[in-house]
Amino acid sequence: MKPALGARLAFSDLQLQQLEQMIRSTVWSWLLAAVGGLLCYLEYAAGPDGARVQAWFVVYCGIVAVRLGLWVAWALRPGMRANPQAMVLPIMASNQVLALSWGVLSVLLRHEGPAQAEAILHIAMVTVALGGAIRLSTMGRAAIAYVVLILGPLVLRDIWFSGSYHLAMALIMTLIGVYTLLSSRELSSALHEIQAQRRRNAELVIALRAENERSSAARRTAEEAVAARMRFFASANHDLRQPLNAMALLAQTVHTVSTERAVKEMSEQLVACADGMTDVVDDLLDITRADAGSASPQWAPLAIDELVRECCRPHQAMAAAKGLRFETAIEPCMVHSDRALLARVLTNLLANAIRYTHAGQVRVDGSIDDGRLRLRIEDTGIGIAAEHLPQIFDEFYQAGNPARDRRLGYGLGLATVKRLSDLLDLRVAVRSSAGQGSVFELHLPLVDAGASDGMGDAGRPVPASPTALAARVLVVDDDRDSLQALRGLLVSWGMDVRSASGLADALQVLQVLQAGFHPNALVVDLRLGSQAGGIQAIEALRSSLNDAALPALIVTGDVGGDYLSAAQAAGLPVIVKPVRPSQLRAFLGHAQAVRDPV
Repeated sequence: MKPALGARLAFSDLQLQQLEQMIRSTVWSWLLAAVGGLLCYLEYAAGPDGARVQAWFVVYCGIVAVRLGLWVAWALRPGMRANPQAMVLPIMASNQVLALSWGVLSVLLRHEGPAQAEAILHIAMVTVALGGAIRLSTMGRAAIAYVVLILGPLVLRDIWFSGSYHLAMALIMTLIGVYTLLSSRELSSALHEIQAQRRRNAELVIALRAENERSSAARRTAEEAVAARMRFFASANHDLRQPLNAMALLAQTVHTVSTERAVKEMSEQLVACADGMTDVVDDLLDITRADAGSASPQWAPLAIDELVRECCRPHQAMAAAKGLRFETAIEPCMVHSDRALLARVLTNLLANAIRYTHAGQVRVDGSIDDGRLRLRIEDTGIGIAAEHLPQIFDEFYQAGNPARDRRLGYGLGLATVKRLSDLLDLRVAVRSSAGQGSVFELHLPLVDAGASDGMGDAGRPVPASPTALAARVLVVDDDRDSLQALRGLLVSWGMDVRSASGLADALQVLQVLQAGFHPNALVVDLRLGSQAGGIQAIEALRSSLNDAALPALIVTGDVGGDYLSAAQAAGLPVIVKPVRPSQLRAFLGHAQAVRDPV
């Protein structure tokens, strides 16, 4: 007998690992696909193509249901989980059938829809294509076929309708498709390199145990392997943040301009999905940098009460939505730590406390003991059984989430807390028992009282204006998708926006509009291709406008490294992509307050 097709297909260990991860994340991808399909259906069902769209939506729901059924079968049958090879054919086939269904939708929509409907159609297809390309990055031709099946018919449809709008969209979709495939290939190379480095590291460990006399040479080789892994991961991190940034800003723009409740709710979910993907990238990068020893704390005195309030603020609405009491009891005092890394630790612990608490309260308090502040994050949640406590700081370990529900996180939050706590000497500890809640405790060194008195208000953040925003903004970014998405969001906020892809274009924009356009603020990407960098561009634009104090913001897909250090050394505020609207509004409010003080 001939072996089954799935058994005859040869897959590497890395491809099987990505396939298993693809199955694990089916719930989120299913939700994203369902949201995208429903949005398109709602926009076109009442139009001239309504009958065809309704038929398509019925078939599409069947495809999505089959994909969910495959995940349920995999989750409930241990034999299937132990043999991922058996799932290769159905999973790969369902992916391509889903992509084909999106391509068929472009063919069925023979009449041009309203501007909002067309925008949602393009955003949904780009989002699905991007997500699939990342999930299929190691599959080569499967990733290419997936993207082409979705975006190919959409591009042909735009060309068929012609007109400046559709021709522009055809060009944008083509560029996004090419960019997505190039990013997928880059990610695949990075993953293969990381796997190769892991194999080499394992071989080095065996060699070190057997031959102690070669320890020095082996250590140097291991360090080079870690450095190579960091370079590849940093490259993939930067490339992933660019489309994530564009996707999040486009979804936020749809939420801002739309007046329909259903569209607002769906776009909020898209923003939440993008934020979740960003958190995963951030956690992975923090863990990798901590393991590689490349994370260097920037030690400085800071006001712990201000930092706690700042970290708690984004979580208060989530706690209120779940009916939880959220209490803080921190007396003003100064501690010695790294503000950004400590904020990351507190944010992860607060998110975990709220996520696993269904009734009662979450409380943050502190007490001084032997020259250190004991900071406690306490909840009345589900707690942790004693047998799980030794593993809770391991990557991807989730004691309270055996079904791997993505809404409960990815199992990286506490692993990041442990790495950063060791780096900052926070001596993290946990007390918990099943059904009795949990208490996480951090120990922070206090700043000497004399030094604290001499600081005045140093270490305390200056609040930005909560109301008025800068009215005229010049945006400079060499990434076309990010540039258009950011410009669209600012325009939706009622601002006068000019955009440019580089320094030369920006200077030309100012020359043409100099008589009537003087920006209140600059938003500039850190890396502008082969042209001058973002810092040099800001200096040149300020000089051209004869305004050395013009507020300027650096946005970047880099996390750490020489570029980011140079921006911070220049005294420029920095936001890491994906840009969150709240961060952007805070900068623009501060810029307006500086230009027009009350």
